Formats: sequence, C-alpha cells, structure tokens
Amino acid sequence: MLKHRIANTAGIVAATLLCWLYGLHLYHSANQPLYRSASQPLYSPPPQPAAHAPPSAPAPAPMRDSSDSILTFIHASDVHISKFVPKGGLVHFLHFMQTSVPLISPRALIVTGDLTDGKDKHRLISQQQPEEWLKYAEVLERHKLRARFNGTFYRDQRGNHDCFNVFSADSKENYFKQYSAARDSSGYLLQIQESFGLYSFVATDGCPAHGFARPLNFFGYLDAPSMQLLEQRMDAAKDSNHTFLLNHYPVSTMLYGRHSRPFKALVERASVFLCGHLHELVGGIGRQLQAYKASEGYWELEIGDMKEHAVYRVFAVDHDLVSFVDVRLPLSTIPLSNPALLDARVEEALPHPPVILVTNPKDARYLLPKHEPLERMRTSSFIRMLVWTDAPVSSITVAIDGHRLPHPAAYRGRERQVVEGRADETVKVPLWVVPWDPAQYDDARVHQLQVTVVDEMGKQSTSLTPFALGRDVSIPLNNDARGGWIMQQDFASMFRISGFISYIIMALCLLVIPRLYYAALPNYASWLSDRAVLHHKQQALTHHLFALLQRDANIFARSKLLLAILAAKARFVVWTQFTAQVHFSSSWLFWPSYLFAMSICVLPLFAGRLIPSAAGSDGIGSVYAYGIYMAGEWSPLLDSWTYALASIVSLAVLLVYLPAAIAPPHMFYSPRALTKRPWYRSVAIRVAMLVFIFVYLGIPVLMTLYTYGWESVVFGYGKAWLFIASSVALYMVDWRLPVSLSSYEVPAAST
Repeated sequence: MLKHRIANTAGIVAATLLCWLYGLHLYHSANQPLYRSASQPLYSPPPQPAAHAPPSAPAPAPMRDSSDSILTFIHASDVHISKFVPKGGLVHFLHFMQTSVPLISPRALIVTGDLTDGKDKHRLISQQQPEEWLKYAEVLERHKLRARFNGTFYRDQRGNHDCFNVFSADSKENYFKQYSAARDSSGYLLQIQESFGLYSFVATDGCPAHGFARPLNFFGYLDAPSMQLLEQRMDAAKDSNHTFLLNHYPVSTMLYGRHSRPFKALVERASVFLCGHLHELVGGIGRQLQAYKASEGYWELEIGDMKEHAVYRVFAVDHDLVSFVDVRLPLSTIPLSNPALLDARVEEALPHPPVILVTNPKDARYLLPKHEPLERMRTSSFIRMLVWTDAPVSSITVAIDGHRLPHPAAYRGRERQVVEGRADETVKVPLWVVPWDPAQYDDARVHQLQVTVVDEMGKQSTSLTPFALGRDVSIPLNNDARGGWIMQQDFASMFRISGFISYIIMALCLLVIPRLYYAALPNYASWLSDRAVLHHKQQALTHHLFALLQRDANIFARSKLLLAILAAKARFVVWTQFTAQVHFSSSWLFWPSYLFAMSICVLPLFAGRLIPSAAGSDGIGSVYAYGIYMAGEWSPLLDSWTYALASIVSLAVLLVYLPAAIAPPHMFYSPRALTKRPWYRSVAIRVAMLVFIFVYLGIPVLMTLYTYGWESVVFGYGKAWLFIASSVALYMVDWRLPVSLSSYEVPAAST
C-alpha cells in the first residue's frame, strides 16, 4: 500500500513537471520571432535612402510676431469605410476632406490605420472588401492627396482591420499595397525639411505577420526584423528637431521585440507617439487616452476615431514647442444615416466654428522637457495663437486669469507655397499675436489663458490654456479615469504574469497539492471523519461567538468578538474548501480536471482555419496560450493570453465549486446547524454557475465555431472540450444527481 502511494505521488509530480517544462519550451519558441536574428526578415523592406545629415538650420528667431518657424500637421485615425454600415465612417471622412483639410491646410496629413472596416454583412466575420478599398482610393485621388507637395503631404498605414483575414503582406487580399498612399506595409519614414529645422515622422506597422480573422488580432507586435527597420529609421532621423513616432496600436497594446536596442532606448528620441485603435472605448473611460512616459520623455497621444466621433487633431510646432488641439466635425449638421453607403458624395463644405490653437504660452499639461526649448516662453514678446476660420474674423478676446489684456490681437499670418509653381498647394499659417510681458507670470503659479474668437457669420469658439512659466512648475493631467491608466499599462507583462500566477495557483492549490495530500493519507476515511468533527466544532464556536456579540454592549468587546468571528469564518472556509478538494481528489472528476489543467499548458486552446482566405492548409493555425502557430512559424500575439486566462479562470471556478458541490453537506455542518441546503447548493448559485460557464466558455466557442470552422471545436482542447466537459459535470453534479442531506453519517463525537 505504501509503495502504491509513493508511486502515485511520484507519477503526479513527474507528469506535472514534464508538462510544465514542455510549456516553457513552447513559451520560448512562441517568443523567438521577437528576438531572433534579423538577417532573414519576414519581408524584404524596400531600400531606404541613405541618411544624409540635414543642412544645419539656423537657430529659430526669438518668439516675436513672425509666422516663420511654424509647422502644422493633422493626425486622424480609424476611418472604417464600410459597404454595410450606413452611419459615420465614409461620410465623416468625406466631410473631413471637404471641410477640415481645406480649412486647416496643413503641411502634412497623417492617418494611423483602420482605413476600412473589413467585415461581412453581419459584422461578425472579418473579410476584406475590395469595394471599400476602391472607395478609399477614389477619395485620395479626388482630393489629390498622393500628389500634393510632391508626394510628401499624405501618409497612411495599416490598422488591425486592414489586415484582417490577410495571410501575408504579399497576399492578394492585402489591398493596402494596391490602394493606399504609402503602399508599403512595413511603415515609412517621412522627413520634412523646413528653413527652421528637420521634422521626421516614423511609422511602424504593428500588424502580425499573418493577419488573423477576428476576434483575434486585437493586439499588435513588432518582431526582430521590424525592430531592425525601426532602428534604421530612427537613426536616419537622429538629427531632427522633433521625431514623431506613429503606430496604429498604442504602446500598452503592443509587444516589442529587439534587434540590437530595445524599444525604450529607441523611443527616447521621439517627442510624441501618435496612435489610434482604441476609439474612445466605452462609458467615457477612453475620452482622454493620453500619457506622459517620464522615463523616456515622450507623450503618447491616442486620437479618437473618425468613424463615429469624427475627431481629428491639429498639431503645430512653433519654434519647436509642440502644441495640439482636438477638433470634431460639426456632427449636428451631418445626417445621422447614409443610405447611399459607398455611393455617398459630399460636394460642399460644412460651416465650421473657429479652430483655436495657442502655441505660446504652451499648455503646461503637455510639456516635453527633454525635447522642447521651454525657456523660449519666458523670453517671448507675444502671445501666439493660430486661428482657422471659414469666414473673416470679427473679434478676438484674450484674457489671463479673467483679466482682459489691453492690447488687441493682430494678424501676422500668411499662406506659403511648398512647391514653387503650384499656387493651389499652400500651407495656411493664420497667426494672431498679442503683446505681453511674461515676467509678470513667472511666479511659479498656474495661470489660465482664455481666447474667444467670433467670425463674421457669428460662429464662436473659446480656448482655455493653463500655463506656468516657473522652471519647476508642472500640471498633472489627472486623466486616469478617462484613459490615462490604460495608456500607462504594460498589458504584455500584465497578461503573462497574471496568466502564469493564476495557472500555478490553480494547478497546485486546487489539484496537485490536494491529490498529493490524499495519496499520503494512511487512512482516508478516518481523516475525513476527524475533519468533519473539527468542522462541526468550528461551526459551533462561530455560533457561540455570534451569541456573545449580540449580548455584549461594550464597543471594545464587540470589536474583538467581531474580529474573532471573521477569523473563525476564514478558518472554516479555508479548511472546508481544502477538505472538499481532498475529497474531490478521490472522485472520478479529478482526472479529467487534471488533464484539462495540463492541456492548457501543452496543447492548443483551439485550432482552426484562422485565416479563411488563405489557400489550402496555409490558413489553418493553432492558438496556444503563448501565441499562435501557423505555416511553420509563431506569432506571439497577446490575444492568445486573453483566451488562456479565460480558460484558466473558468477551470479554477469549476475546481472551487465542484468539490464543494459533490461533498455531502453533513461533512461541514452539524445536523443541528443544518436545517436547509447550504447557500452554495441553492438554485440561484447553480444557475449562476451555468451562466458563468456559458459566458466564459460557451460564447467564445460559438464565436470560434462561426469564425474558424468546425476544426475549432474538434481540436478545441482548452475551449470547446472544456466547455462540454464542464457542462456535463455541472449537469451530473448539480441537476441530475442532487446530494441528499442524509448521505453522510455524522460521527458521534461531533455532537
């Protein structure tokens, strides 16, 4: 008997360790693309022009009343042109091109992905629609975006919707390479040389090497070849006054590999990281998805979507001080629905309220101490603001701390040609200035600048700018509840660490340790009887403490009794649950649970046709906890960790509930205390368990079946199989074989 127990224990330990070692091997293999040699990249990036040192620009003149030394550009994202959705999307993009772009007339226009929607009619399956891409290309051609400023005006890049169901960058379904402005899926380097400096825009493509169909493909990553390309482009931009890094995915939703330098070392050269992807989330938690990364010294600014919210962001770099303002299209004047879908046309510009962007003094919430010459604000002679209007300005009122400044605003703007001989291609710099004495406000305090503009059509806008000229004065953004917390997170580490910890706790505490304890017991029946006696005594002690608590009126005594009751309850819950786990280890339910726990570690959660558009077996892949394996290579996509966490949590909840459910109630409660079913055996709890399993396992299984085919069920070891097994177990335990209250003999000593 002893040899049998030793062999049983050794077998459990050996099997568990072998599974975990193989799981570590899979984890290492899945992440190998992030760190492998970049000598053979997944794609061949186009040759980059040799980086030449830019001509040394003269030092910018003091900030007086000249409109020189100002660069403007617009950032927009998430257009989602759709052939099926009648609201927003294309209509907003058309109005943006017809109204906003001519109004601002910037030097550059940047769009960071999700150009098309890429879904089917029911918006459940992802499918690249060539009609959507043709419409996008038609808009670019109609507004001459590709040719403007010798091809340096407009830049776009892919988002996750643009690579849905696209096997590779060379696939025919990759319409981006045919209909976009950039054409290159690897990103781009755009450098704008002005008389006052060099400004670089470095775009990275965070889409996976294989564009899986949704609901996968929410997170992005840069593998080693992509990181090598990023290093080359950042090195080419090293002499820039400012470098703007662009990606569709925010940093918090990305997984960055490494070539010779990590991402944190590269991003230190960037002033601002521009992204989209998250739209504005839901419930207001994404209204201000912005964060200052103090260790690297850059601002990460996510822009709301063009699809529903019709928002775009106007940037101005004035004497190397970076300022921006978010602008929304006048949605009240745009019809809510677009019955014409892709045949929609917009011929006239909308009346647009004035757009105000104060560039000096700069908004103190968005300072860049590592990249901006902030001292220029303290030596400036004028308040400087850019005011874009579609009608002549009627009045401009400027006030600081509620006190109107005595000097009127003066117009010092201009329109300049970027390319000689093209009078129709100009950049508007509508600068207005007001004399001021910054020494009056250099007092280490925060001041409020208010600018109100009214045009001749009666349209009015007001801008509020907090500023501080003190050297050590900074204003926190305080936007954690509106998206700042999300932007500061490292979800890659969060998912991995929480996945590993939750899995280890689940496997050890709920399966392996109780099983080893059970195998080591010399007399299981005697131990179970002794545990029941102790549980009944603990329950009686708790009732006794409750009785004392009701009789004692002394506040200190009541506090001590309350703490004693909480401690007794905690001990009772822990020990009864542990006893239930040990009791569970002796039942027929243990081994299926153990096999499912190990399968999460070593087998795919599910497999199926992850890219339906791919020919033959190329589109079939396996989703492991650590990444996705397809076509002989790994994609370390964080989406797989979310699936793994759902399976781990579901199995852990089952492993807590089922042992308690199959244990006879008299094992824990004395006949005197037990007059009805325990709370955990009530109908409400049983229904809640069914709902939990259906939501966490059933719905994902149905989605994978609908999207990835029947293979995802047949080979769904960690999803479909777990859902079926848990449903059968709950039916057998909770509904078909309810536990009788008299099914367990209470030892006489417990009374």
